Amino acid sequence: MRNGFANQHQNQKYFYVFLLVGIVLALASVPLMNLVKADNLNPSLYSIDTSPYGISYQKWLERLWQWKFAVPTAENTVHTYSREKCAIGQQGPVWFLNELLSGTEDRTCTVPAGKSILLPVLDGQCDTSDVRLHTDQDLIQCASAGNEYGVISATVDGTPIKNLDSYRTHTEFYNITVPADNIFKEKPPGTYRSYTDATALFLSPLAPGSHEVHYTVAISNPIQPNYNYAADLTFHLIVKP
Repeated sequence: MRNGFANQHQNQKYFYVFLLVGIVLALASVPLMNLVKADNLNPSLYSIDTSPYGISYQKWLERLWQWKFAVPTAENTVHTYSREKCAIGQQGPVWFLNELLSGTEDRTCTVPAGKSILLPVLDGQCDTSDVRLHTDQDLIQCASAGNEYGVISATVDGTPIKNLDSYRTHTEFYNITVPADNIFKEKPPGTYRSYTDATALFLSPLAPGSHEVHYTVAISNPIQPNYNYAADLTFHLIVKP
């Protein structure tokens, strides 16, 4: 009887040990959505095959464009930037910033601590509000064409971003809602089938304090020179707890 009880006690002990190990392994397999980290190439950036906060990188590009259109023209930073406008329309865990369309510019933006930051470098979006775009292939060609023949570079706090070209990606087809007051005046309000092709800097949350994100882009397209432009943008980011 004593030996049988001892064996039963020992078996129960092993059972609880195995149960504890199983629980630990199960918890380890649960995606920690706000702890998705960057790839090994550039520690400050998310890689294009990750899902920050449980949402794919490409879906965040869709949300970026929804944000671009949702902010009224007078408050939108696409064409006219100001520090005060930087916070307009921002919600959720990712802080969106607009690219510079041409020229050289320094911008300052205050960002709450704990926010990831999505800043496009080359960013093409096309939708069926353009009556010339009849097919999905038309949308792909339209969104991609302006990003060809680009020479791009970027730094985060002085550290060069390696292989920035490898961060080029594209969305699936998605619906985008265009309000009456939108940054592209020729677009009539409505909901349209859309597609985005982009290279972006998608930064994981920065430590509180001052940071500098800088990029340059130069497009020299020999086939479609109407896409050619150059931009040199520096963002001075103030991350506040």
